[in-house]
Order: sequence, then C-alpha cells, then structure tokens
Amino acid sequence: MPAVFDVLIAGGTVLDPVSGRRPDTDVGVTGGRITAIGEKLNRNGATRVLDARGCFVTPGLIDFHVHSYWGVNPYGFEADYVCLRNGVTTAVDAGSSGPVNFLGFKRFIAERSRTRMLAFVCVAQHGVLNGPGELEDLRFADPEGCAEAILAHPDVAIGVKVRLHEKVGANGPQALVLAIQAGEASHSPVMVHIGDTQMPIEDIVDMLRPGDIVTHCFTPLRPSITDDEHRHVRPAVMRAHERGVLFDVGHANRHLDFTIARACLAEGLAPDTISTDLHGRGGRDLVADLPTSMTKFLALGMSLEQVVAACTINPAKAIGWQDRLGRLEIGRQADIAVLQLVDGPVSLRDSVGATLDAPQRLLARWTVRNGEVFEGATD
Repeated sequence: MPAVFDVLIAGGTVLDPVSGRRPDTDVGVTGGRITAIGEKLNRNGATRVLDARGCFVTPGLIDFHVHSYWGVNPYGFEADYVCLRNGVTTAVDAGSSGPVNFLGFKRFIAERSRTRMLAFVCVAQHGVLNGPGELEDLRFADPEGCAEAILAHPDVAIGVKVRLHEKVGANGPQALVLAIQAGEASHSPVMVHIGDTQMPIEDIVDMLRPGDIVTHCFTPLRPSITDDEHRHVRPAVMRAHERGVLFDVGHANRHLDFTIARACLAEGLAPDTISTDLHGRGGRDLVADLPTSMTKFLALGMSLEQVVAACTINPAKAIGWQDRLGRLEIGRQADIAVLQLVDGPVSLRDSVGATLDAPQRLLARWTVRNGEVFEGATD
C-alpha cells in the first residue's frame, strides 16, 4: 500500500495566525503540498513522522529583511543555511540589488537557493553600498529601471528599497521622492531605511503611502520614531501607522533599542513585521537568527500569536502574497515551521548594550520547505 503522506507532523499545536490555535493536530504533506490537517491522521501511512508534541506548528517563517546577495553586494551573506535551520522558508532581500544587477540576484541567488528568496529592488542602480553611499550622488538613482525590474519579475521582485541614512545627507528628500515614484510606477510598496538621517522623521512618514514600510523602526539612531525626552511615539508616526504605513524591526547590529520598543508597545505601536536584517558585515552574535529576534519581542510583552503573525501572515500581506504565503491551509505549498518554546533562562541583548532576561526562548525543531524537511538548530 503506498504511503498516504510523505511527511506527517504529528501531535503539535497548530498555530495559524488566520485560523488560530488547534492543539493536538496533525499536518500531512504529500508532493510538496499540505494535503491534510486534523486530529489523529494515519501515522502508519506516512513515509516520515515528525513528533511535534510540545511544539507549535506554524506557517513557514518569513524573514522580511535580510541581505543575501553574497559575493556581489558588500552586505551579502549566504543566507540559505541560516534560514533553513531556523524555520525560515522565505527571506526578503532588502535592496542588495538594483536595476543593473537584479537579474544576477534572480539567477544566482533566488533560483539556486532552497529558501524562497524575494527582493526589494534598490532605487539606486547598483543596490545598497557601504561607502560611498549608493545615493550620495543622485545620478545613480534609477526609478524607471527599478520599476521596470519589479514589473518584469513579479515572481522575485516585490517592492522598492531606499536608505535615508547619513551618507545620503541632503539628498534624502529627493531620494524618497524618487523611490515613491518607482513604487507608484510598479504598484508596489516602498521600504524606507531610517536612522542617522538629516531628514526629520515627521517629513519621512508624512510622505509615505499606506502599505509603505519603515524599517529599523526601533533604531536608537536619530531620528527616532519616539521623542528624545520622554520616549513617546511621535504624533506623525502614530498618524502614519493609523493610515496603514507599516513598521518593520530590521534588527541588525545597530537598530534595536529595548527602551524605544517598550515605549512604542506601551502606546499601541507594535511592529507589523519582525525581521533580522542579517548581513555579512557583522552583528551575527547579537542577532543570530529570526527565532532569537522573535524571542526578544515575546520578552517585551507581545503574545506568541502576535509574534508569529509578524513573521508569517503580516509580511505576506505586505507584499500581496497572502494567497501563497503566511498560513496553513490544505492545498498550499508545504512551507511549515515547527517551533518550540524551550525553558531558559536566557539573556537577550539589544543594540545599545541593554539586556533583557526571559524565562523561555523560541527554537526551530524542523523547517519544512516545499515538503522537504530540514533539521533545526540545536542551541
């Protein structure tokens, strides 16, 4: 008798941000797709059984901000290994490629990675650079080419990236105008890097459209989304959030301040998406992986449901892929994370040296990508 399932994830708590929690539920996978979700599915008819008792079975995690253009962009690192050990089935590169080298990203990274690799295309021709900054000279801006790349490659390119950092200097307002121009032409969101910019945060968020994304939202680098004296969320930021501008963590080695995050959470501004901004220029010991970043926001007071949504359905909606990613449903591609809350204690660090003690941490036991099983990290 042929096997009913290639993989059976047995006995876990299904935690789907759309349908909620379902304890003691099995998930069956056949031919790379989810073919059954229910109690006490036929274990004898499975080629491989994953014992998920004590674990949470979630949609495959989406790391919404990484730099994975290894070998070409100075920020790039080999992301596949880190992703597939840590529940991440989709990673979104944040502007490592621009119009002149996007096809290289698609052919040599997206098409060859086992993780699904998507990309925001930088409004600068060549993608983000360290020095000189990619838009220190606005002659490198190419909003038309950026929009064309997104429209021509919707299977990989999902939006526009622009960095408003110190090296853009006085060019910030015009750089943002050009990025929004590319977003309008390609009908896609714009991801805006904040921190160490001359442009007031109020001017930045007032220009953004519903669905555009502020990344590094809890950065300690000025201008912060909170005021410097009392750490209240700036009114313009709250208005932007209320009209649909999204806020992404983009942790990295410089961009998470627990004090700012606490203040924002206390005033009702939770991050829409939690991401690592893992890259090849350091900070791996601080950021580590997406489950570690998720653990930090659990320790800051977000619920497990909120944290899982911020790494599944929320980023899927942000790029208009909610029909493909971000939930567990029969017939969908089998991109699944099996996560466990492991008793600690664990000491967590932010980017300014503060620590936060937590009683538990999230670890990925298994990652299922398109039906293929990958063992999780063990420490």
